[in-house]
Amino acid sequence: MGQQATKIVVLGGGYAGVIAALRLAGKTRQLDAEITLVNGLDHFVERLRLHELAMGQAIRQPPLAKMVRGTAVNFLHGWATAIDPEIQTVCVTTGDGGQTLPYDFLIYALGSLIEQRVPGVVEHAYLLDPFGERSARALQTRLAQLAPVDTVLVVGGGATGIEAACEIKAHYPQMAMKLVSSGAVGSFKGTRVQRHMLTALAEQGITLLENSRVETVHEAGVTLSDGRFLPAAVTVWCGGFQVPGLAHAAGLPVNRQNQLLVDPFLRSTACATIYAVGDAACPVDDPGTPMRMSLFVALVTGALAADNITAVLRYKNQKPLSFATYGQAVSLGPNDAVGFNTFPGDRPFGPMLRRKTAVYLRRFFVWLLFAFLQIERRLPGFFFWLGRGRFTRQQRKLKRKGTAVAPSKQVGYE
Repeated sequence: MGQQATKIVVLGGGYAGVIAALRLAGKTRQLDAEITLVNGLDHFVERLRLHELAMGQAIRQPPLAKMVRGTAVNFLHGWATAIDPEIQTVCVTTGDGGQTLPYDFLIYALGSLIEQRVPGVVEHAYLLDPFGERSARALQTRLAQLAPVDTVLVVGGGATGIEAACEIKAHYPQMAMKLVSSGAVGSFKGTRVQRHMLTALAEQGITLLENSRVETVHEAGVTLSDGRFLPAAVTVWCGGFQVPGLAHAAGLPVNRQNQLLVDPFLRSTACATIYAVGDAACPVDDPGTPMRMSLFVALVTGALAADNITAVLRYKNQKPLSFATYGQAVSLGPNDAVGFNTFPGDRPFGPMLRRKTAVYLRRFFVWLLFAFLQIERRLPGFFFWLGRGRFTRQQRKLKRKGTAVAPSKQVGYE
């Protein structure tokens, strides 16, 4: 009897999950592997454009079955409901009921959703999420029902909140727009970038309420930690992200945001057959570049997990997570944006682009990130990234300081 095929299950059909599945399909073609991609939605979501979707703009939403057509990837439309790391199975609920998938390797690529821990968010706030009763599409419908004199409140001073506030204000200029942040608005990339964003917010007439933490969300507004009540016809919640709790429910080590804790090779620190990628992963060792939630990091980690599983199947050494960032662009409405270089350590430097130039730059990179998936389908292994030596340099630096990771954690590292 021949040896059974290696079963690889990928949970999540976002950038990280799709590139992992497509890359595996090509790299394991001669290794008798069965690859199953599981996702709750039957189509791909361009996460970077959800604020545009909320304004009724058409964005790409190709069927996932079409994206993997012609490859060795089997798409399963269903929601993963449980993982059993001991017997290596995943329970999936589908339209026909449910089924249990056995696996030899699992790639955990469930991505992230807007955090909803604050009381009232679930019941009363709208989210820039792709599904749910108060999703981006539901927000589009609700905004169209408002009067010109109504107030829209966006909670969250990071990139998501800023992009949402500017996009809504551009389409509904008569409405009062307020942006509430628990800290300083736009401070996530330093004062130079922050100045550009604050200028754009002021030009658009968006009122800022900084250092104001929201305690409770109500149907007609929010209550702040100092007791003030801010009335609003609509509250859009952009206050942080969290990962679905599947890994935590399975007893796997996670952080506060439910990100799976992983070693340098993206394996769960508790189970070497489970890899986490994209927003769902949190490295316990410094990869040499800050690991933040971004689509570029999703592509890098998804591709690396595919490479490392292939390496295991070929009895070769795995590679540690090591990368450099290239740049970032934040949308400030349909006609404005700010773009800047962050190579190699995710810190902005050099000239910054504004207005239409930055808008075109952002659109190009949004297109490029999606194009990488299409190219990977035809040329598995095409996607590459710079900075592969940053992990090694960081470990040497930590070793000189006496804080390097234990050698046992680097088994298989080359």
